[in-house]
Amino acid sequence: MEQQPKKILFIHHGTGLGGAPLSLLYLVQQLPRQLYQPLVAFLHDSAALSLFKENNIPTTGPLGWYDFPHTKVWWLRWYHMPHLCKALWHTLVTLLFIAPRLYLDKQPALVHLNTSSLIAWAAAAWAMRIPVVWHIREPLADGYFGIRKAFIRWCVQTFATKIIAISQHDGKPWAGNKKLSIIYNAVPVERFDYAIDPTAFCQQYHLQAQKRILFVGGCSQEKGTLVLLQAFEKVLETIPTAQLLIAGYMPEKIVHKRFFTPAARFKSAVISLLHRHQKNITLLGAIKEIPAAMASADIIVFPATVGHFARPIIEAGFMKKPVIATAVAPLDELVIPDVTGLLVPSNDPVTLANALKILLTDQHKSTTMGQAGYDYCSVTFSLPLQRDKIMQLYAHLLKGDHYEPLGS
Repeated sequence: MEQQPKKILFIHHGTGLGGAPLSLLYLVQQLPRQLYQPLVAFLHDSAALSLFKENNIPTTGPLGWYDFPHTKVWWLRWYHMPHLCKALWHTLVTLLFIAPRLYLDKQPALVHLNTSSLIAWAAAAWAMRIPVVWHIREPLADGYFGIRKAFIRWCVQTFATKIIAISQHDGKPWAGNKKLSIIYNAVPVERFDYAIDPTAFCQQYHLQAQKRILFVGGCSQEKGTLVLLQAFEKVLETIPTAQLLIAGYMPEKIVHKRFFTPAARFKSAVISLLHRHQKNITLLGAIKEIPAAMASADIIVFPATVGHFARPIIEAGFMKKPVIATAVAPLDELVIPDVTGLLVPSNDPVTLANALKILLTDQHKSTTMGQAGYDYCSVTFSLPLQRDKIMQLYAHLLKGDHYEPLGS
C-alpha cells in the first residue's frame, strides 16, 4: 500500500518580503510532494503570501493575529506599550482558540514555525502532541531586564521537538541542548546565477556605466541604512561618479505627529542624505529582481548595526560579488575576512567608506574576493544540503511519538 504524504503545517509571521519568507519559500519548493504535503499559514496579508500563491504553494490565511516579537531586529520598547498589550492579548487568544482550531481543522503531522516569536503556536501544538520544528532565524533581543528573553528561551526549549538555528550565534541560547541543529539558510543556484546579463535591468532603471554599490535593506536602522549613506557621502568625495542602489522600502516623508520619536529622527536623517545625493542614488523599491540587481553591481554591502543573518551576503556569493559587512555575529560566520569580503566595525562610516573605496578601485581584489565567495557559498549554503538535513529531521520526528513532559 502506497504511503500517503505527511502534511506539514508551516506558520509564517511577517508582513514584509524579507529573508525569512524567502528562506521558507525555497525550502517548501524543495520538498518532494510524494513524501510531504506542505501548507503555509500566514498570520498577515503581505507580498510574501502573494509570492507563495504565485508559486502554487498551498496557503491559508491571513489569520489576522499577532505574534510576540523579541529579536534584535524588532522588539517592543517601553514606548511600544500599546503594541505590547496587543501582542500579549493576541498570544493568549491564539493559544486558547486560534491555534487549536487550525490544528484540528488541518490535522498536520508536524508543525514548522518560521520564527522565535510564535510561542502560542508552539505551546498549542505541544499540548495537542503535534511535533514542533522551531526555526530560529534571528538572535533574541536582550531587552531591559532579560525577562522576555529568558521566557522565550524557555518556551523554545520546552515546546519544540526540534530546534533549527540558522547560525551558531542564533543557536547560542540553546547551546548544548540535544534538540538543537545548526542548518544555515540556503540559496537556489538556478535563481542566483552569476551569468545573468544585467543589461535589461540597467536600462529599466537608467543605470549608467559607473561603479555601483548595492544595498538590500531599504530604510532600516538595524540594517545600517544611515551608516551606509554617511559612508557613501565620503566615497563621493574621491569617486564622484559612484552610484548607490538601494532595494527595499524607503519613506518619502515623516509623519508630523511622530517627528520627535527616535525612529522619525532616523528616517529624517536618511531622507536628508537621499535628497542631498539623489543624482548618485537609485531607489529600486521592493523589487523581486534581486539577482539582476546584484549582477549590475560591483559590491554588495550590509552594514548592520545589530547582528542577524543577512541573506544578501550569501546571495552575493553565488553571484560572484565581493561583500562588505559589519564585524558582528552572525555576519562573521557568513564572511571570511579579507577572503570573500571585508568586515568593518559597527556604526563606523569612515571605515566603511574606506572599504568601499578599496573594492571600487581595486578590480583584481574585487574579482578575487567574488570568486572566493562563490567557492565558499556553493559548499556552505547549498540548497540541496539544507533540504536533505531538514528532511532527515522530519523523517526522524515522524517515526514515532516525541512528546515530552513539561520542563524536560
